[in-house]
Amino acid sequence: MEESKWHNKKIIMHIDMDAFFAAIEQKICPALQGRPVIVGGTPESRGVVSTCSYEARNYGVHSAMPMKKAYQLCPDGVFVDTSGDKYSYMSVMVLEILQRYSMLVEPVSIDESFVDITNVYQRYGGTDGIARAIKTAIKTELGITASIGIAPNKLVAKMASSSQKPDGLVIIPPDEVKQFLWCQPVQHLWGVGPKSAAALNSEGIQTIGDLAQSSKPKLKKMFGIVGEALVGMANGDGDSDVRSVFNMRDAKSVGHEHTFHHDTNDIDTIMALLLYLSDKVSRRLRLHGYEGKTIRLKIRKSDFTLLTRAHSLTVYTDTEKDILKYTRDMFFANAFQKKPIRLLGVSVGNIRLKSQNDYDNYLIDYSPQKTSRRIDKVMDSLREKHGESVITFARTSLFKDFDSP
Repeated sequence: MEESKWHNKKIIMHIDMDAFFAAIEQKICPALQGRPVIVGGTPESRGVVSTCSYEARNYGVHSAMPMKKAYQLCPDGVFVDTSGDKYSYMSVMVLEILQRYSMLVEPVSIDESFVDITNVYQRYGGTDGIARAIKTAIKTELGITASIGIAPNKLVAKMASSSQKPDGLVIIPPDEVKQFLWCQPVQHLWGVGPKSAAALNSEGIQTIGDLAQSSKPKLKKMFGIVGEALVGMANGDGDSDVRSVFNMRDAKSVGHEHTFHHDTNDIDTIMALLLYLSDKVSRRLRLHGYEGKTIRLKIRKSDFTLLTRAHSLTVYTDTEKDILKYTRDMFFANAFQKKPIRLLGVSVGNIRLKSQNDYDNYLIDYSPQKTSRRIDKVMDSLREKHGESVITFARTSLFKDFDSP
C-alpha cells in the first residue's frame, strides 16, 4: 500500500516547466513547433540565452550562453526577444492549476514551484495519480509540458524532476532516496557548482554516495559550514516546509486565450472557441470562489491588429452563460470582418470573493440564473471527480484546435 511508504513523512512535489519561455513561443506560434527556438534576443545582441527549446539544445545551446555563441552553434535557430508579460501570465496560469490540487504552493521562480501534497494525494489515486492529473491539466489547458518530481523533501523532489526531462515524472519514496542519490555524479547535487565539483573530484569524491560517506570535518575544512551541510544533503536531508506565497486574491482578473493553428474566419469555429473559453474562465472563477462584473474580449487578426472590448454588468457573475452572451455580442458588434482571426481571449475583471448568499441575488434578464447554476454545479462535480475533460459542451466539437487549447 502506497500510504505505508510515506508514513509520517511529508510528500513534496516539484514542478519544473519544460523550456518554459521557448515552449510558450512555440505554443503561441505553431509554426515554431519542432524548430530550434532561442529566447533572449538577436544574434547580434550582447545578451545571453534565457532559455531555448530542446531542439536548440541538441546543437549544444543552453541557458546563460552568449547569444553570439548560440548563433555559431545553431545558425538556423529562431531567435526571439523575451516577453515578460506573456511569460508571467502563463506562470500565473500554472500556479492556478496547482492550487486546484493543493493550497500549499510555493513558487521559487517563474517556471518552477514546490507543492505540499501530503494531505491531498489520496484524493487523486495516489502520488502518481495527482502528478498525472496536474501534468494533463497543464498540457490540455496551456499547451505546454512540465516535469514533476515527488519526494520527502524539496531537495530530492527538485533533483527528481530534473532527472527525466522533458515531460518526466519521477517519484522517490523515503526508502529509495539514497538509492536515487548515491549513484549520481557529485555535480548533480543541488547546490554543487562546477568549482565545488572540481574540488570534490580532486579529493576522490566522484559521486553523491562518496560525498555522503565523507568526513564532515574534512568537508568543513574545504568549504566551511557549507561542507557539513553538503554531507547531509548527500544523505537526502532537506527542507520539507512549503511556504505558500501565491494567492488568487492578488489577481485582478481571470482569463483564458487561444491562438488558432491556422487563421480562420469560420464563424462556427469561432463561436465554438468562444464557448470553450467562456466555460474555462467561468470554471476557474468558481474553483477559486470568485465572481466578476467586467467581461472582456480580446481579438488578434491575421495582420496582428489587436482589438479589445469590455462590457460591465450591473451584477457579479461566474457563469459560462453570462460570459458567453456578452463576448459573443461584443464579437459581432466589433470584429466579424473579412480579415481572419488569429487569436481569441476571454477574461472577467473587477472580481471579488463571493459569499453563499450571493447566489440569490442574480437577475440577468436573458437567462434563468438558477437553472444555469445547477448545470454549472453538476459539471463542476463531474470534473472534480473524473477530470476536466470528462464533460464539455457539444458545440465545442466544432472547434478544430480543441485537442490543444
